[in-house]
Amino acid sequence: MSITPRGMPISEAYRLYRSEKLLVNRRYQRKLVWTQAEKVKLVDSILKGYPIPLILLASRSQIHESGIYEIMDGMQRFNAIFTFIENVFPLDDGCYFDIQHFSYAKELLEAGTIEKLDGDQSLLSLAECAKITDYQLAVTIYPATTEEEITDVFGRINSNGKQLSFQERRQAGVVESFADTVRKIASELRGDSSQELMLLINMPEISIDSKQRHHGYGLNAEDILWCKQGILTIKQLRDSEDEQMIADLCASILFGEPFAYSGERLDKLYDVNTSEFKKLENALARYTVDRLIHDVKATFSVLREIIESYSDQSNTLRRVVHPKARGNPIKTAFYAIFMAFYDLIVLQERTPIDASGIMDALSNVHVSLKQTSKAVNAKDRKNNINKIKGLLDEFFVKKEPSILKHGPSLALDLENSIRRSLIETSRYECKQGLLRLSNERNLDQELSQRILQTICGMANVGPDGAGYLFVGVADKKRDAERVKQLDQVEPYEINDRYIVGIDREAKLLDISIEEYTDILLNSIRNSKLSEPLKTQLLAKFDTVKITKAHQVFSVIRITIPAQTKMSDLNGAVFCRNGPSTEKVEGTGVISIHELFKHS
Repeated sequence: MSITPRGMPISEAYRLYRSEKLLVNRRYQRKLVWTQAEKVKLVDSILKGYPIPLILLASRSQIHESGIYEIMDGMQRFNAIFTFIENVFPLDDGCYFDIQHFSYAKELLEAGTIEKLDGDQSLLSLAECAKITDYQLAVTIYPATTEEEITDVFGRINSNGKQLSFQERRQAGVVESFADTVRKIASELRGDSSQELMLLINMPEISIDSKQRHHGYGLNAEDILWCKQGILTIKQLRDSEDEQMIADLCASILFGEPFAYSGERLDKLYDVNTSEFKKLENALARYTVDRLIHDVKATFSVLREIIESYSDQSNTLRRVVHPKARGNPIKTAFYAIFMAFYDLIVLQERTPIDASGIMDALSNVHVSLKQTSKAVNAKDRKNNINKIKGLLDEFFVKKEPSILKHGPSLALDLENSIRRSLIETSRYECKQGLLRLSNERNLDQELSQRILQTICGMANVGPDGAGYLFVGVADKKRDAERVKQLDQVEPYEINDRYIVGIDREAKLLDISIEEYTDILLNSIRNSKLSEPLKTQLLAKFDTVKITKAHQVFSVIRITIPAQTKMSDLNGAVFCRNGPSTEKVEGTGVISIHELFKHS
C-alpha cells in the first residue's frame, strides 16, 4: 500500500474543520497544550513560507462517512491555524487575520458562528491573508481498518516525541486496560471527561488553561483539585503528571501495597512485554475496572469535600500540611494522605465525622514524612501512610451505611456532566427549578410536560449513550442572578452553568427534598411515556449534594438510559436539535426509527 503526502491548502482544511469532519480520538490523543507563543510561531512560519511538519490523518471507512478524518498527528497545529483565522489571538505585532479576505470564514462571521473582534484592531493585508489560506499543508491520509492500527501508528510516532512529557510518552499508543483506566480517572478528576471521539472544534472546551496565561481553553488549572490544593504545579498538570500520580496510586491499590515508585518502574507497567505489566493487568482483572474507578473517585471526592468544608480558599491542603512549601508541590504528602483515606474509607468502610479535626491533625505533617526526590522506597511509603492513618484514626467511625455507600463520587460525576452539557447539548438539559422566577414563585404548571417532552427527545437521540436532565442548575446567567436575588443563594458556576439547588424551592413550598423529588417522580409515573423508557426512568433518579463555600446544594439528576427503540409521549414523537426539543412527524419519525434499526 502506497501512502503519499499531498498538498492541502489551509482553506480546504479549514472547511473540513468547520464542517465537523476533523475528529480527535481521546483514547490516544492528548489535550490542547500549545501556548499562544507557540501558536504565533507556527503562523509566522506559514507567513514566511517555511515548511511545517507533515500532518497525518486517518480515514476509517467502516465507521465514518467519506471525508471524515481522525487526526493522528497535527492536532496542535490545526488548532493554532484555525483559531488564528478566527481571531482568537493576534501575532506579536498585534495584527489579526482579516476575515473579510476569506469568503468562507466571512460567511460564518456574518452568521454569528465566529465572534467579531472588539473595536478597531490591526489586520493583516489581503496578500498576507492569502499566504495563509493558500499555504499548502503536507497531509498524509492513512486508510486505517481498525482502531488498534491507529493507536499503534500513533505510539510509534510519539513514543520518542521531543515535546511530549514522560507520562504522555508512556501513554502514547497504549490502550490496554490499566492505561485506559488511568486516563479515564484522570479526565474525570480534571473535569474534561467526554465521548471517546470528539470534534476538533470542541477540544478547547476540555483543554487546560491558566488564569495567569490565558490561552482560550475551557478549564482553569487553578480550579482543578491538583493545582487548587497545591499538589501539582500548573506546568506539571499540563505535562500530565496528574495521570502519573493516578497510575502510582492505582498500582498501589491493585498490588495491595505501596508501589516502589520510579520513572523506570512506572515505564514497565505500560510495557506489554514486561512481567510487571502482566501482573498489573491480572490484578486489575480481579479488582475490576469499574470498582477501581469508583473507589478512586470516591476517595478523591471525600477528601475534596473535607478540604473544602474546612476552607474554600486555594492551596488549603498545601498550607495545612506544609506551611513553608511556598510554590512547591506536595506530592509525597498527598500520596500518603490519599492512601490513608483509601484504607479508612474503602478497606475499613469507615466514615469521617470531623473535617476540622482531620485538617488540624494534618497540620505541618510534611516534616514528619520520609521524603525522596528520585526512586521511592516502598517501606518508607508504608510508614508515611501508617503515620497519617494514626493521626486520623479517631476522626473516622463505623457507621451504617458507610460514606462509601452514600455515592460520594456523585458530586464529581454531576460536575463533569454539567461541563459536558456545553459540548453534547442534545444529551443534556438544565432546569433551575420547578417554580417560576416571578415574585409570586408559583409552580410552573407547564414545566412537567416540557420535561417529559425533553426526556422523550433525549431518548430518541440514538442508542449509543444516555442523556441527563438536571433540576437545580440554571443554564442562563440572568436566571442564576434572579435566583440569587429572590432566594439569597450564591450560585456555584461551572463553565457557564450555575448550580442553584432545589433546597430553596423545597423551603418555599414547605416540603422535604424527598417530597420535592416526588413531584417529578409522580409526573413521570402518571405520564404516557412509552415503555421501557418510563419504567427505567423511575429507577434513575439521584439527588446529589454539593458543598461549596459553606453552602449545600441539592440537585436532582434524571438519567435517560440509552434505548433500543424509538420512544414516544402519548403517541407523539420528539427529538433533540442541539439544546432544543422538537416534535417530529412523517419523515422525521422514519429517520429516528432508522437510528435504532441495528441496535
